[in-house]
Amino acid sequence: MKKIAFILFTGIIVVVLMAATSVNSIKKLQWLKGSWVMKKKNGSTIMENWHVLNDSTMGGESLNISLTGQSNITEELQLVFRNNQLQYISTVTGQNNNQPVAFTVTAYSETGFVAENARHDFPKRIVYNLINQDSVHAFIDGGTSMPDKKINFYYSRYKK
Repeated sequence: MKKIAFILFTGIIVVVLMAATSVNSIKKLQWLKGSWVMKKKNGSTIMENWHVLNDSTMGGESLNISLTGQSNITEELQLVFRNNQLQYISTVTGQNNNQPVAFTVTAYSETGFVAENARHDFPKRIVYNLINQDSVHAFIDGGTSMPDKKINFYYSRYKK
């Protein structure tokens, strides 16, 4: 009887700790919540909007805003913590048959994260770094196989 109680108690502790880890993991990334903008050389704007969906998921989208103000969603984004693993999931309009591509988050903190997928053609790595509360430097690159292929994104927090 004591053995069953111990196993049951241990199981409950494991479930509670996993739930706490899940909540804490997404909470560490909530600095990304809100809207971020970057002016492109041609004068148009890239905007990323991020929001918390629940205790294990953040959702977002990337938009291209033309000089005339017309906006098109170019990418749907998710940061999802499931089964003790954090993933960055991107669905880019017109790429990969409009199917989501998952990147495993290999490092994250209260100020950034690195997501990687060595099997994807490009990018193989996605990195976000919080510079200050109103500035994010993100980049995509080809990982170790294509170190010279890199695109930088310098976002500022959108203020209405």
